[in-house]
Amino acid sequence: MVAFSGTDPRNAVLANSEVIRGLGRLLVNDGTTNKLETTDSGDICIGVSAGESSRDADHAFETSAATVSYFPLGGVLMVQAKANTGTDGVFTTGCTVYVGANGLATATAGSDKKLGIYVGEGHTTGTSLLATANDSTETEGELIPVMTAGAAIA
Repeated sequence: MVAFSGTDPRNAVLANSEVIRGLGRLLVNDGTTNKLETTDSGDICIGVSAGESSRDADHAFETSAATVSYFPLGGVLMVQAKANTGTDGVFTTGCTVYVGANGLATATAGSDKKLGIYVGEGHTTGTSLLATANDSTETEGELIPVMTAGAAIA
């Protein structure tokens, strides 16, 4: 399965100190700076990262005026899911997927906005997130397919 289908990526500037380490992170527009950042619980997601954010000449992630490519919501997108702690990472075909903290999708509603419908086979994410390849303390989640055409915008 391809990671994304039916849409072309867009480019955006990230908020200062924001780093995206891979594809599938949920992004929101920071209305104060008009720059993108990873979602927090309750945010309205506008897109999903298409890869990692920009790096400097020494291959370190840029933390000021960094850029990232992202796919706007609409259609099936592969998104990073939260690790399973209880029911956070239990996805059944057709279940509602919500926008969670740290740019990760969750199966738990809470105050989170709807991201879309899970369209994969039944899946439970691991109990810990996947480690990144760049020796960072940050972590990335497992990718799951979500039909994002019905995302909440309010």
